[in-house]
Amino acid sequence: MNNGAPSKTLSKGKAKELNGLVEELMQLGFREANTTDELLAQHRNMAGVLDRIRRVEPKLRTTNGRPRMENVDHFTRWAIEQGCTVENVRIAEHTEYGGLGVESTGHIPTGQSIVTVPRRLFFYVTNEPRYRKLLELMPGAMMSEQGNIMLALALIMERFRAKSFWKPYLDLLPDRYTTPLYYTTEDMGELIDTEAFLPALKLCKHIARQYGFIRKFVQDKVDELRDCFTYDVFRFHRFLGPHKSDLNQPTSGSTATLAFFLLSWLIQTSKSGTV
Repeated sequence: MNNGAPSKTLSKGKAKELNGLVEELMQLGFREANTTDELLAQHRNMAGVLDRIRRVEPKLRTTNGRPRMENVDHFTRWAIEQGCTVENVRIAEHTEYGGLGVESTGHIPTGQSIVTVPRRLFFYVTNEPRYRKLLELMPGAMMSEQGNIMLALALIMERFRAKSFWKPYLDLLPDRYTTPLYYTTEDMGELIDTEAFLPALKLCKHIARQYGFIRKFVQDKVDELRDCFTYDVFRFHRFLGPHKSDLNQPTSGSTATLAFFLLSWLIQTSKSGTV
């Protein structure tokens, strides 16, 4: 493997098996389901196919394999070198909450900015050739209505680039999230009597359908994603970006409007990028 990317492609037999499973997933995802029992049955059937897909697809690493705290110093130095300012806080591990967080190191007066993120540390889908080519290849309707898909694909491309500018940030991310995208079917069943049940099912179904739809284009047309686009990789990076956003097709000399803050997973930011 090279930076988590597979050293060779699937055999013809495995590729054929995977294509068949993806087709089965798409058929299940577009079947009508209305009642609670029908929706849960659809979810379980799709989850079963996804489990089989995950067993066939290569296992790609989305981190550098080190404990997250070992990456904090490198990330912090890199962020400050790029213009990020940090006052009276630090990144610390909070095992009781299951991850990293911002911890105060001193008194913080009311109204004081504790973290300022410069514009260059916003992750943008820019107008550079490789992103523009991807936008041109993907169906326009999907990309304009689901701009965060493009952000996810751009993040995947950066994750598997050997010398990505964003590597210190990407290395600090967890290897999974505690969201419905990672729930077992048993976990999902426990949500039946809650208001979270239908939104959770909808999220899982949409991500699965997006994966199946995009994979067909990636395999045929996108060299940079062909060997690193898997369901596990897609759901991880799809969750990183905002869930509701717009993306305008960039024209010559312009920049796509979709972006997210470098520290958005860690802190709440204002529109100016200052906390």
